[in-house]
Amino acid sequence: PNLKEWLREQFCDHPLEHCEDTRLHDAAYVGDLQTLRTLLQEESYRRYGADVDVNHHLTPDLQPPFSRRLTSLVVCPLYISAAYHNLQCFKLLLQAGANPDFNCNGPVNTQGFYRGSPGCVMDAVLRHGCEAAFVSLLVEFGANLNLVKWESLGPEARGRRKVDPEALQVFKEARSVPRALLNLCRVAVRRALGKYRLHLIPSLPLPDPVKKFLLYE
Repeated sequence: PNLKEWLREQFCDHPLEHCEDTRLHDAAYVGDLQTLRTLLQEESYRRYGADVDVNHHLTPDLQPPFSRRLTSLVVCPLYISAAYHNLQCFKLLLQAGANPDFNCNGPVNTQGFYRGSPGCVMDAVLRHGCEAAFVSLLVEFGANLNLVKWESLGPEARGRRKVDPEALQVFKEARSVPRALLNLCRVAVRRALGKYRLHLIPSLPLPDPVKKFLLYE
């Protein structure tokens, strides 16, 4: 199926209907790393309005009752790349500043998510049986591991999920120990810069190893 047909199957009745440009979603869907990289370049942001995060208001009118908040992660590029196990696209989106928790702009009301849909990107990665590398990337990029409520699920519910055992182990280990201070500093610096200024990191008056570290290279 094409992207919109797939999205309809994933709880969303009107997928991407308010998006001006779906090229980013399409590239994540098919795993087209080169197209994704091109769209994420600064000039393409201005030309196509591509963004690694979706807008949490899916209509131009932000005033109730016409505003519609995000009700499922399946319309997010990061989710799409994870669902199809496109690891390199997943990493590239995170490097470009994608929100590692919800992949959207603004506040999120998870109570409004469709029943049975993932509560955050980490939850989605585990549900879709993604390999451990996906979990490791989310940890490195500062995902909030407490958003996954696995302890509230009974054995029967867990048994219906095709979780990768190694990925689940990486997740459990990451949540059981404090984050490394070095990595926390990197996340803090990148968040302070903001996703629209991450491309300026190479021009900072810093040693090359530090710049590569900030860029996750």
